[in-house]
Amino acid sequence: MNIVEANNVTKNYRVGVGRARIREMVPPPFDKGLAKVFSKWWYKDTFNALEDVSLSFPAGSSVGLIGHNGAGKTTMLKVLAGVTAPTTGSIKVNGRVAALIDALVGFHPELTGRENIFFLGSMHGFGRRDMRSRVEQIADFAQIDEMLDTPVKRFSAGMSARLGFATMATLDPEILLVDEILAVGDANFQQRCIQWLDGYREDGGTLLFVSHNLGLVRNMTKHVVWLDHGKVVQEGLTSKVLGDYARAMERRDSDGPANKNRWAAKKLMKSTGMNRWGAGGVRIQEVHLSEPNERHGLEVSLNYEASNVERGLFCLGFIDEAGNEIGAAVSQPLVLKQGGGSVQCSIETLGFHSGIYFPVAAILSPDGVVHDRWRLDRAVVIERDFDPVPDGFGAVEVPSRWSKGTSSDTSHLPRLSTAD
Repeated sequence: MNIVEANNVTKNYRVGVGRARIREMVPPPFDKGLAKVFSKWWYKDTFNALEDVSLSFPAGSSVGLIGHNGAGKTTMLKVLAGVTAPTTGSIKVNGRVAALIDALVGFHPELTGRENIFFLGSMHGFGRRDMRSRVEQIADFAQIDEMLDTPVKRFSAGMSARLGFATMATLDPEILLVDEILAVGDANFQQRCIQWLDGYREDGGTLLFVSHNLGLVRNMTKHVVWLDHGKVVQEGLTSKVLGDYARAMERRDSDGPANKNRWAAKKLMKSTGMNRWGAGGVRIQEVHLSEPNERHGLEVSLNYEASNVERGLFCLGFIDEAGNEIGAAVSQPLVLKQGGGSVQCSIETLGFHSGIYFPVAAILSPDGVVHDRWRLDRAVVIERDFDPVPDGFGAVEVPSRWSKGTSSDTSHLPRLSTAD
């Protein structure tokens, strides 16, 4: 039996604001009748945040929702949580639901943190006696003991997120809906939340998780649903769907107008300073990467334009889905051709975990000055039937050679033992 079922769900919203129109004042079930008879008039100036979406998953599942901004992920969570009703279709949820859709959802800004704990508990069917025994646990998890009797309107977004997550965590939800709430808190809070969510999943809880952090989605979920403009594009195993999603986003970016006009592309790069920066003097013009291959590795061609830098080191690094820099290939100092030129790099093996990696191309001077550093939108997708590195031992396989030996072969090596 599925714990969550959504059948042909469509959620329609009106575009713009203004006085209530006649069609919005028609009570059910007459509204559905009018919508069928006068569909063109009924749906004028509206858009579908969700369109004919069907989902179902059993208890104990961990499901990720991915897609671009405006794809319908948050709307889907709101419909499942009962915050809003679907325009058409049906929702069936079998279990207690806790939703972390926004840092302030369920909180009254004039009430204190302690009062909001009782208020949020009552909304989920818990009386004051039940919640009173949980207040200390909530305050300890949220780490806001000194602010607990302060009105929530004076809390920062991070403090509100900590209080909301800590409260929801104590309500023993059978189904937990999480929407980017982890992006609000600091690194320490995020780590504690992830640890709690790991335990929640191991104990059989059902998790529906929304995040633009693909690394987090990969680690937290086993099944992913990809939404695009309110429609389901693909659903299936996390590794398969995330890889297809990354490739699709890359194709969409490469088809954009900024890539058809070089001047527009340069303007875009300057406006996104986090993706590109440097002291200048030499600039990367183009980077071409082959598809990764377990047998032949990765082939890279890099074109540059130099003006007043004579020598440089070329660097090609990689960033994982979580934004961690995991390593780089660096050239020897090379003489730069004034005006422009190109270099090639052959990476024999990519001993990465299955995942999505973003290349970073850079040119540095021999004394370490970064002249141009460019984080590419090009995604390198690694798919392996067997990951070379077990979980907990990093993202990269260190090249090595292993063989059987005898104790006599190790007499020249330092001896290490558990006693040491």
